[in-house]
Amino acid sequence: MEAVSLSNVTLPPAVGEGFAQLYGAEERPETAAEWVADVRATVQRVYDRTPTVDDLCTVDGGDHAFVGQSGTQTYVCVLDPLAYPFLTGETGTVRSKTPVRGAEVTFEVDTGGVTLSHDEAIISIGVSDDVEADHDRPIETVYQEACGYIQTFEDEAEYEAWAADVDAATTALPAREGVALAQQLAGALFDDEKSERTADDETNESAADGCGSSGCC
Repeated sequence: MEAVSLSNVTLPPAVGEGFAQLYGAEERPETAAEWVADVRATVQRVYDRTPTVDDLCTVDGGDHAFVGQSGTQTYVCVLDPLAYPFLTGETGTVRSKTPVRGAEVTFEVDTGGVTLSHDEAIISIGVSDDVEADHDRPIETVYQEACGYIQTFEDEAEYEAWAADVDAATTALPAREGVALAQQLAGALFDDEKSERTADDETNESAADGCGSSGCC
C-alpha cells in the first residue's frame, strides 16, 4: 500500500472552501490533515467527544459495503468501509459500485495487505457546491453534503465523466492512495484509544503490510 501522509494530500481550493463552510471553519483546509483537524474539532465542540466507529455513515442498501466475519454493512461513502478494518482489526472485502458504469470495484483487506480488483481505480473526495450546513448537527450534515461525493471509479475516464455532471467540488486519488488515506484518517480522526492501538500495531507491522490487530475515514 502506498505510504500517504495527510499533510501531503492537497485539497483544491473549491473543495477546501466547501469543507470550511460545512464545518464552520474560519479558514479553508488546504490539506487532508487540516480537514481532519476541522472534523475532529467540530465533533468535539458539538458532542463533547471525539468521533468513534459508530459515526461511520452506514445506510441500508448503500453502494459501498464491507463484507467480513460479522456480516455485511453498507455505507454512503467508500472511505468508511475502507477505514472500518483498520478501526476494528476485522479482515474482509470492501465492495464498491461505481456511479457511472455500475461496475464493482473490490478491495480485499487481509493481514497480508490490500488487493484491488482494478489497478487503475480512482477514489473521489468532494463536497456539494451549495452547502447547507447545520453546525449543530455536523455528522448528519456531512452525510448529506459530502458523503455522496466520496466514490469509487474503474478509472480516471469514469471519474471525469461523473465529475463533469455533479454539482460538487471534487478531487481524485488513485485507489491505492485512497486506501492508505482511509487508514490514516482512521488513525488521526477517531478516538484516542484506537489511535494509540494503531500506533502500536504499526510498530509491529508496517502500514504496507495491511491491517494490524486493532486497526487505524
